[in-house]
Amino acid sequence: MGAKLYDGLRLTAHAPDLFELTRAISKRMREVFRELAVPIIARNVARVVDDAEVRERDMGGPLHNYLVHRARKLWLDEQAGLDDRMTFHDPLRFSIVFGEVDDEWGTRRLVYPFAANRAYTDALMALEANGQPLFVNYHYQTQTDQPGGIHVKEWKRRHDDWNHLLDADDRETDGTFGHLPGWHLPDSIDGVFDGALLGYDGTDVDLDLHCAVEDRMRRALNRAVLLALGLDEINGISRVLTRNRRIERAIELYLRTADGAAMPRPALLPDARDLDIAISRLPPVYEPPAGAVARISELYRERALTGD
Repeated sequence: MGAKLYDGLRLTAHAPDLFELTRAISKRMREVFRELAVPIIARNVARVVDDAEVRERDMGGPLHNYLVHRARKLWLDEQAGLDDRMTFHDPLRFSIVFGEVDDEWGTRRLVYPFAANRAYTDALMALEANGQPLFVNYHYQTQTDQPGGIHVKEWKRRHDDWNHLLDADDRETDGTFGHLPGWHLPDSIDGVFDGALLGYDGTDVDLDLHCAVEDRMRRALNRAVLLALGLDEINGISRVLTRNRRIERAIELYLRTADGAAMPRPALLPDARDLDIAISRLPPVYEPPAGAVARISELYRERALTGD
């Protein structure tokens, strides 16, 4: 078996039966999903609220004339534009498979999570019963010797256990986990774009906690300054990053001044219960003061001249 099973886990003696275990996993993974989904939702809602071009863009039908649907469409279009490798690793995807090994050493229940975000695996490792963990690390990879703290016999046992579950010599399984029972997160960002915003206790999620007014203002300033500077298009990641850093630094310097501190900020995002508002009923797009944009542009040119 030539494998890199970095996320392999073993169930401890404190873990319940598979039915109860799946219930516990389902509950916690849905919570993690919501924790990951809300910032994505907030960011895309802010993109609609703060960008006139996004508000006016034709998205194919009257349904997308409403805030929540337009924000959802932005997210889906963004995902569709990624290459196959990125799309496969959906940032909200989670599934897990279960297996069991019986031999002269006893019975070992193994699990393998497929998580696109480390938060899912961390939440699994934190699950407990009566103060005792349900999972322990049981990773294995053929490319290295056993890590420090793991006996050579233990490392060999992990190899044999995972090899058994993978059925590496069976042409039908083709050395995968596809034949094992499992559970996958049924939630999708497409289906819960508005529902995920409602707390389990019936209270609303504050979008502004996940997409701060200050960050939205900085993005608006960045766009306005870049437009005002009228800079020529440049090639090369390094040069683009240098330009962006100088603009961000100029914005930071200005916001530290008295005028910057007194500058008006964008309005708060709509309440989570009001995401079905029509685009035409949103407040005007936030526009940074012209004086602020001009001063930041000057600061940028000063830094560009000194090579800072």
